[in-house]
Amino acid sequence: MKNRAEAKYIIKIYEAQWDRKHDESVKPFFEQLKRELDGDESGHDALFSYYVFPNAEGLSAALNYKLDVGLDARLKIGYFGVHGQHDKLQALAPINRVKLRNILIKTTNFDGLYFGACDFMNVKTAEMLLNNISTLKWVAGFSKWTPWLEGTLCDLMFFRLLLSGRFRRPSHTNTKWDIMTKPEEAAMNLYEVFPMAVDLKFSLFYRGTDGSIRSTREDWADRIMA
Repeated sequence: MKNRAEAKYIIKIYEAQWDRKHDESVKPFFEQLKRELDGDESGHDALFSYYVFPNAEGLSAALNYKLDVGLDARLKIGYFGVHGQHDKLQALAPINRVKLRNILIKTTNFDGLYFGACDFMNVKTAEMLLNNISTLKWVAGFSKWTPWLEGTLCDLMFFRLLLSGRFRRPSHTNTKWDIMTKPEEAAMNLYEVFPMAVDLKFSLFYRGTDGSIRSTREDWADRIMA
């Protein structure tokens, strides 16, 4: 029997067609992540689901498809693979952040949202989502343009850290995984194990103990300067 940590997750992947000429997809990357998790002796238990959407109406339908009956005990994370701009997601038709907020308010109660999208996850977007969606504890993504492959690798490393933990080799013969208990802990470790996350302007926004919205990129800068 696997020695699993207590947290249980469901990762709901929503992907737009990246353009009309190519068929890139994050799906095989997450399928490989699932295979790795299935083989792990430790880490958190996670289920995955995958949906495709073309526009706002399609996203709303996907978000409301097969609501998570019987999975209430699991922490729910929504991952969005789609082109982005500073105030909108760019599927085959654009979805501005106000429309996205209104869609999300009416749908599954997510604990966290991860946007695999260029430019979109800036302070204003984070505040709009965290201040208006009561169940939401964190949002993550990129505030600048990112190359597709490097951005996807960053996404996968974040989820690998969150679900499996951080791989270490304390000696020539022994290995271990340091389990992550919070998404912001996974984000802070990401800057160490995948340093390009700093240049990609990745950040996870969450509420601090005083209720204010904090950014792991700012936390990381503070740590470096200390």
